[in-house]
Amino acid sequence: MIIKYFAWIKDITNKDHDVINNNYPKTINDLKILLCESYPGLEKHISNDILRYAINMEYTSINEKLTSKDEIAVFPPVSGG
Repeated sequence: MIIKYFAWIKDITNKDHDVINNNYPKTINDLKILLCESYPGLEKHISNDILRYAINMEYTSINEKLTSKDEIAVFPPVSGG
């Protein structure tokens, strides 16, 4: 599983991605727990439901199941004009 970080999230994680080969999160909620444990600076953003997630380049807003082959993107809300 690859977890990619975008925008200011990279500043908090100090990296642009993580690769998880073992004990990968099984759902988006599991991913949120993992991110809070790994990067305490993300906890307030996750608990306030600010971050957005995409699985294999498709946005998701529900607690979807994940597989070891998934690519997950974690990013802040996108605004445009």
